[in-house]
Amino acid sequence: MTSGRDRLLAAALKLFAAKGYAATSVADIQRASGLAPGSGALYKHFGSKRELLEAAVAYRIDSIVAAREQYDAGEPGSVEQAVRTAGQLIWSNLKESEDLLRVMLREPDELGDLDEKTWQIITDNAYQRFADELVASNRSGRTHIPDPAATAAAAIASLSYAATLQALTGRLPGNIEEDRYFEAWVNQTLSVLAQYRSPKKG
Repeated sequence: MTSGRDRLLAAALKLFAAKGYAATSVADIQRASGLAPGSGALYKHFGSKRELLEAAVAYRIDSIVAAREQYDAGEPGSVEQAVRTAGQLIWSNLKESEDLLRVMLREPDELGDLDEKTWQIITDNAYQRFADELVASNRSGRTHIPDPAATAAAAIASLSYAATLQALTGRLPGNIEEDRYFEAWVNQTLSVLAQYRSPKKG
């Protein structure tokens, strides 16, 4: 069962994304989370609306980190499996962060120092994580990718751009369905990496 605190966090982030931080009142948040407006129930969990915003961002970041730790615990597989699994992790994290992305893109000033930290968690770490996969593939002798960091950045940029566009407009590039877009991304990424696949010995 979802706690009152978690309901407040989810409702606040959704309202901040839809209406803007300044235009969202404490009463709006309480109403959206099933609490009586004017009851002061929000203040049992948070000292202020600003504190609620910070907690909502931290809550989303914690979910992303938890998903990544679960991914890190998995066993390494083929290049295709690594691309697909990393892509699914990044894609799902971006999709689940749509409300947060809207707040970050529309009201970065409200987030202040949190903005840089959040971008790093949501996107920069995704780039680094994928780059690490490509470096490991080189090290194992499966590939000889000349610039793993740049290759990872180019690949992940197409996922993060698509997720950001969808968060802001409700549409993916070319109005392509999600499953088709993701499969095309996997195939395109693999075709690039195939150029650098090491020849099998023996």
